[in-house]
Amino acid sequence: MKNQIILLLTSTFLLIASCASTCMEYRSATTAARSEQNLKRAEEWGLKALESPACNPTSNALVPYFLATEVYLNRKNYNKMAEMFTIAKQRNPNQPLENPFKLGDTPIETISEGVEAYREQEWVMIYNQAVDLYQKGKINTAHEQIEIAILINPRKVENYSTFAFWHIEDNNMEIALNIIDRGLEVDNRNSILYQMKADISAQNDELKSALELYLKAVEYSDDPGSIMRKLLFIYIDLGENQKAIEYSNELMNRYPDDPDLYYNVGVLYQRLATEIYDSSLDKFNNIDKDLNSETILNLYKSYKQAREYAYNSRDYFLQTSDLEMGENKSTKEAAKDMKKILNNIDDIFIPSIRKTARSAGLELN
Repeated sequence: MKNQIILLLTSTFLLIASCASTCMEYRSATTAARSEQNLKRAEEWGLKALESPACNPTSNALVPYFLATEVYLNRKNYNKMAEMFTIAKQRNPNQPLENPFKLGDTPIETISEGVEAYREQEWVMIYNQAVDLYQKGKINTAHEQIEIAILINPRKVENYSTFAFWHIEDNNMEIALNIIDRGLEVDNRNSILYQMKADISAQNDELKSALELYLKAVEYSDDPGSIMRKLLFIYIDLGENQKAIEYSNELMNRYPDDPDLYYNVGVLYQRLATEIYDSSLDKFNNIDKDLNSETILNLYKSYKQAREYAYNSRDYFLQTSDLEMGENKSTKEAAKDMKKILNNIDDIFIPSIRKTARSAGLELN
């Protein structure tokens, strides 16, 4: 029974191929293209063959494949080429090619394989042209070319990430977001697109949205370190300091020798320290007016917490300096700033709060 099925399928393929080769319209189209080099006549006959009952239009993919590869490709009419490729794959993706070929060492033997091979070949050329044009400052032409690249091979996510990046550079965020969404319709597990969308949300202070998008970017990334670094600061801006600290510890375990990471974690603790330090200053200046034990205790705890963060920040900045290949003044300055805060807390704020606490009959540890 299995052999009968195979023979039946083989007979069907042969019948389709035979129909294409014996169909008068198709023969006229191929003769016009291949022998006469007359693409106008080839198109006219090819379009007739596309609908001719003699050419088996419902299941014969050779006619639209011919139009795509031998007429519209040569004319650089990528819109019609893409249309014909789509029709060919819809009609019969597994139909054998009349003239199989190789792409490198890979044999290309069916309509589907042929369509994808041509799409890849033309896409690489057009995409690279678009990038080259953009780098030369020919922005509008580059945009036109990248749209053609999308038309030729809409499954290539590079189309959307590159096009969106160009619009981000030009501060066209709404257009960039539309392009990113087009890309995510193609691949909803693409880390780069989620990260780009998250960056725009963060820039617009849409922190909750940025958080969700960064988490998706991390989930789908093979190397999420750079994204997790951004998450650190999103958690801080959302007031989720403990989550930020947990993330920093996870990052340190993953990338123990990365000076940029140490520096970023130093900045994390710096921000936590200075936030508490600055926000507590007004209460400190007015502490003598309010000798309430709870107020004094809370202020004391705040400065102790600020001290812990400042100490961690300085330590990470010093470790950054040790890991860096050359001397970095900004790292050393950051460490010095944290040292000043530590000294102020140890020499001014904590002693003064202890003294005020004793006046209020409160002993602090």
